[in-house]
Amino acid sequence: MAEVRERLITRAFGAFDKAWTSVCWPLIGVLNFIFRPDHQTGDVAIWRVIAWLAANTAVLYFAVAGLNTQPLFWSLSLFLIIHILIIASSLRIMYEEKRVMEGSLAADKMTFSALDAVNNVPILASSTAFYILGVAALIQTVEHTGLAQILRHRPSLPSEYGEYLACVVNEIPIVNTLLNAWANLVNYSDNLSAQIVYNGWTGNAVRIAIVVTLSIIVVRTLLLRFQQWSHQISMAHALENGTVSPDSVKKRLVRVPTTLNNRLMRSALTHPDTAVRRRALAAMARLEVPNFAREFLESIGQHIERDLGLAHIRETLATMNASARESMAGELTAVIEKQMMTIKDAIDMQTKQRLDELRSMLKRA
Repeated sequence: MAEVRERLITRAFGAFDKAWTSVCWPLIGVLNFIFRPDHQTGDVAIWRVIAWLAANTAVLYFAVAGLNTQPLFWSLSLFLIIHILIIASSLRIMYEEKRVMEGSLAADKMTFSALDAVNNVPILASSTAFYILGVAALIQTVEHTGLAQILRHRPSLPSEYGEYLACVVNEIPIVNTLLNAWANLVNYSDNLSAQIVYNGWTGNAVRIAIVVTLSIIVVRTLLLRFQQWSHQISMAHALENGTVSPDSVKKRLVRVPTTLNNRLMRSALTHPDTAVRRRALAAMARLEVPNFAREFLESIGQHIERDLGLAHIRETLATMNASARESMAGELTAVIEKQMMTIKDAIDMQTKQRLDELRSMLKRA
């Protein structure tokens, strides 16, 4: 009996995983085409993020400003579907990243890439905010157009949209407590939650949908993102202390996260312990941190361990094939030329010599 139950659970999870993947796949592909994330870091051009924020803000503005047409209902519904799918897609990717870190999934077996646009922090954060704001606008639209009555009673606040938004936010754990405290302190309500009453089957079905999407999907995604951040800090600390090798860390990563990269770079630049600075530099080189060579060369004047860092870059270039080195040449040559022009002190002549060696290696490419 236990074996049958285990088989049924495995099949059910497999079916759920396939459905989850199928739903997320089209949107991930479209957003990658729109945002063009960097293939090494997952970064998205700031102008694309600003354009995305402006477009979504415009949709919300027109939704709140003009609530008299039913087409608005369908526009907002599509708006919400897109944003909840972005959040669900990011959760899907982070779930696989977590399995890689735990060692239960090989990095090359991931369904999606950790560098997909939906996993970009600004896009994920904005989708979370737009989803919450959009749900409030949709409920307001439904009631204004007479499609249904969702709320029998809502709190009294200065803005009508603010009243609907308070009803949505009230369903988010912890946030509802803070919202009630704020309303009480500014004398809007003694108990804001008690003023929110959903109407009949329709209203309570909407409430359940809000709780499921916000409490289970959105909050779960944000918690998993925080968990990944804490793991990255722990990895950086272990690398700095020498309690774990860069090779063992590399096996558990599908990418080098920004948090880990920034922490190691700060340690390499400013840590008072020489051994920690050297371990941080060695870790970045062994982990093949994206843009490590460029970032190191751009800030070479700040580095105490210049020679060691340049040696790591030289070793990396030596192991590259001709096409990879040619690609690096386009990225690094201008930086090297700039830094060589700034070196005039005899004390820095060794650094200049190392830079000249790098320049020669890149020219041969």
